[in-house]
Amino acid sequence: KKNYRLMITQGRSVLMYDKNGKIVSGFKYRKANNMIATQPKHFRIGRKDYIVFANGNRMEILDRIGKTRINVTENISFSNNEIYLYQNKFTTSSTNGELIQINSKGNKTTKNLQVNSDHKITTTSKTLVVLNDNKLTIKSNSIELDFGVYSSPRIFYINDKIYVSVTDLQSKKGYLFDSQAKPIANFPVFANSELVLGNIDKDNALEVVTKGDNNAIIIYELN
Repeated sequence: KKNYRLMITQGRSVLMYDKNGKIVSGFKYRKANNMIATQPKHFRIGRKDYIVFANGNRMEILDRIGKTRINVTENISFSNNEIYLYQNKFTTSSTNGELIQINSKGNKTTKNLQVNSDHKITTTSKTLVVLNDNKLTIKSNSIELDFGVYSSPRIFYINDKIYVSVTDLQSKKGYLFDSQAKPIANFPVFANSELVLGNIDKDNALEVVTKGDNNAIIIYELN
């Protein structure tokens, strides 16, 4: 119905706007006790809507009008990673390298990822990707990359296939892998930013878009 909603944070507040830029009066969330640390995300499980974000060391899980849907009582030492919906659980990681998952009843489970505090994660509903130093793990498969300064990994699900990209911003090399952590042919490529994968023309081949030098944009086509 194109009845879009936009959520914007300002300090301890979450503001909801409609597509015309007007405040949605029916959104009831009051100010958080602490600074909001992550971008609010909307997830749907079955017929229920969830709005999720980090408030200090608490994970807030609201319904669509801003009331608490799941009360998470345990504190979380949030890393710099976002909150995702993985395995139908609200998933993030902690500064001490644990995967944190909250189920629909508010119960918390943890798993030691054996990573440092600067690790990076991203997920789809079924795929977890972890980057720790130069070790990239996709599901249960790992690959050792050259040492460098890496962007956060990104997952692309296109034509029933998982692709994972990551860029060494120091050496300006962009990598692309499949779901088994196997490199895609002809990668790495020159890249000065994250890689974005998609189909931007009329043929069936996928394209990779990235930033080049001197404010240029580079487009690669997968053969």
